[in-house]
Amino acid sequence: MKNLIFLLSFVLFYLPYNDFTAQEMIKTEKIEECNFLNCRLPLCKCSDTDRPMSVHFDDTPMMVSLTFNGVLTSSHSRYIKKILNPLYKNPNGCPIQATFFIAETGNGTTDYCFAQTLFNNNNEIGVSAPKYSCPYTDCDSLGQYFRKWRSDSAEENILKQKKNIANKSRINKSFLRGFRVPFLDQRGNAHFKALQKFGFNYDTSVVVGPEDIKRHNGLRLWPHTMDFPANYSCPTCPTKKSLCNGQSNCSMSSVWIFPLHYLNVESKFPCPTLIRDDFADNILENKNCLPKELINSTILTDFLVENFKRHYTTNKAPYIINIELSWFDKFGDVLTEALVDFVSKATTVKPDGLVQKTDVYFLSLARILDWIEYPAPLNVIASKWLWDCDGVHFDYDEECDSIKKVMEAAEELEEAKRRNQTARLELHTETLFKNGILSTVIAVFLFSIVFTILYDKYS
Repeated sequence: MKNLIFLLSFVLFYLPYNDFTAQEMIKTEKIEECNFLNCRLPLCKCSDTDRPMSVHFDDTPMMVSLTFNGVLTSSHSRYIKKILNPLYKNPNGCPIQATFFIAETGNGTTDYCFAQTLFNNNNEIGVSAPKYSCPYTDCDSLGQYFRKWRSDSAEENILKQKKNIANKSRINKSFLRGFRVPFLDQRGNAHFKALQKFGFNYDTSVVVGPEDIKRHNGLRLWPHTMDFPANYSCPTCPTKKSLCNGQSNCSMSSVWIFPLHYLNVESKFPCPTLIRDDFADNILENKNCLPKELINSTILTDFLVENFKRHYTTNKAPYIINIELSWFDKFGDVLTEALVDFVSKATTVKPDGLVQKTDVYFLSLARILDWIEYPAPLNVIASKWLWDCDGVHFDYDEECDSIKKVMEAAEELEEAKRRNQTARLELHTETLFKNGILSTVIAVFLFSIVFTILYDKYS
């Protein structure tokens, strides 16, 4: 009997707090298969290669997302302005969009002013980390000083950076919907609980490898919720049981996964990223990536175009391009030329054009998620009912100084309010002294204390 009680106690109190991946859950218990009957939009999407079936394939937009992550500095602005030139437009007439996952360095180099300019131009701002370093892998060779993210430290770091962006870029927290792990670190998943707790809508840190792409006959995976185990090797994907602590009424639909995919060109140089990042312990296989000494704008454009076609000509799964902002520090001109060439080909009808212009949209991940949850055919999108840009004044040349002046004016106003409140308090105090009210109250209070002491002594 004692052994039974101990076993039940272990199950009830220990298992809910353990972190389980989908693969571990499959090994330890029977999992209900995800299907159309138990997982429906907008609250649930199975992990598979299927598009939302309410829209015909020909009416499905080919959604592309340029996603930038890292420490955004003023030196990056000249490259980004070229890539996101408002002259490059989506079929509905709106300029192209992108998503930026903003991190911090701790030394004030992050240009939050430019982040606000990007946001004002219809781009999405997402969250990374207050210190842009691998949270689960010792990328900086700190040794015993390295502290791996746990649930509490993940919450602390993610909330801190969300507040940094909201306060310093003057962006409401409700618009900060997405998260990406620094350097796509694949050795942990403690951040998912923080995303669920702090109202994030999606994570885009998971990378689908070559073997899984091959197993799905070359088709790419669509974004999905975490109500059921991922249908690919995903060591970082948590399960409903691990995130909900065993609560049966807990919904996982609040956090989606936008998977990235390995890239290659002409079946060579398979790589999890466009340009190789040298983190050997990050699980991601990068030994076969294109050597950096061979990088040029032509081969990068080939990478972008060829992998786009794999999405476009098969199941139109969203094509998410991961771009580290630090790459611009070394390959700025080459990378910019390749991205501009790719965007130009995809948004302009030419005799040798990449695709027809009518169905390719460059969007933020938040806008893509909106469409997946509530799919609409191309004719509805083209009418500007969806992905509208009315009222947006596109100006990437807006001087940050003007925004800083607004911020400084707001801060001065707050300081004036505080000084005004202090002055009012001092004025009230002075008035009380002049009227003798406060003096009388103090005298009565002191008399009461003296009377109490004497009474206790001589009574």
